[in-house]
Amino acid sequence: MLAVTGIGLSVWAFALELIDLRDRSESRERITAACGGLIDPDPVLGLNGGVNRVELSDEHEADTDERSSGCLVHRVGDPGTTYGHFALALVRHAADPDAEESEEDETEIDETSDRPFRSRFTADEPALVVRHALPHPLGDGRLGEYDEYKVTARAWCEKGGEVSSIEATAVARYDEPVTSEDRRTLAGLARQAAGRAAGRTGCTAELPGLPAALAEPKSALGAPASTGGTCAWYRRFLTTEDRGQLPDRALAAPAGRESGHDACVLAVGEKETRRIYPGYAKTADHPQKLADVLKHLPWWVKTETYVGDGTRGLLSNEPVGPAELAPGTAGTDSSGVWWASSDCGGRPAVHVMWLAYPYDRIVADRLDALFRAYVDDATERRGCTGVTFPEKADFARS
Repeated sequence: MLAVTGIGLSVWAFALELIDLRDRSESRERITAACGGLIDPDPVLGLNGGVNRVELSDEHEADTDERSSGCLVHRVGDPGTTYGHFALALVRHAADPDAEESEEDETEIDETSDRPFRSRFTADEPALVVRHALPHPLGDGRLGEYDEYKVTARAWCEKGGEVSSIEATAVARYDEPVTSEDRRTLAGLARQAAGRAAGRTGCTAELPGLPAALAEPKSALGAPASTGGTCAWYRRFLTTEDRGQLPDRALAAPAGRESGHDACVLAVGEKETRRIYPGYAKTADHPQKLADVLKHLPWWVKTETYVGDGTRGLLSNEPVGPAELAPGTAGTDSSGVWWASSDCGGRPAVHVMWLAYPYDRIVADRLDALFRAYVDDATERRGCTGVTFPEKADFARS
């Protein structure tokens, strides 16, 4: 009986191995087809501990003939169940900015949907932890950026063709924290997709190699005196200016000279909020409740720079007639957004500062100097020229 049982188990194990091999082969074919052959399937299957069986969304397929496309891979678990696993998003930017312009190409600078902080629901939750890590440069940033769960690689095309750039984003869609190994895999997939898509669209581009290491993205803010990278400008600003009611907490990412997108988040900590609040409450017609500010609506400032094709379609979030944050322009509007523009090595750049309401009113007299300090740093680091600032009167009206 033991011999027969052993033989049966061996046959069963062999059968399971054959099933796994069949499932893996079929999954590889599905990924290759749905993702347009832009990425190798084995690294996708190896994410999140590895999987042999996946399904692909019928609604999404990567296609270099489309301006925007992508593929969505689901991990198959128990019979009848699927889980998030991986997604690839591909964007092709035409050399002519108006060639494929549509409402879908517009990106709002929106303090509601892009608010950097998540609400606290219990007293045990840490304060001032960002929703998502800030973009980190891949090397000097020319190749692209990454955060805690996705990596974007960019192929900058030589001038003279119909395509300006190709952007590929590899996204981990599972709930577990993304490991450094998986993040490295995502970076390789994004770079591979951008390079292959560039070759198919007549885009001549030289993609830098991946950096030797990817710094672990952080989400908790610290003291401005110890910050650097994309927030180093604020540390230097406070060495010559009194902080007053300005933020006492900061979160930076490494600063890349060639980054197409980077950001810095500043915020007012609990102790400082309690200090500032009484003066604010006395002058405001309808002040926020202190408990709401501390738990759900912290006061913050966020600065961002977009370079190249990422400047297309940027809009403010003004309810009626949002302003276009177009290259070559500068201004402010009632939604708490200020922007300037410059030219960075022949590519347009837009530099944005936006603030939570009503904090933009509380520190209104400091905004001009604060914004200029940020833009001066962002443009000097990249060697940008032709800087256009908002008029002082714009800040006075805000």
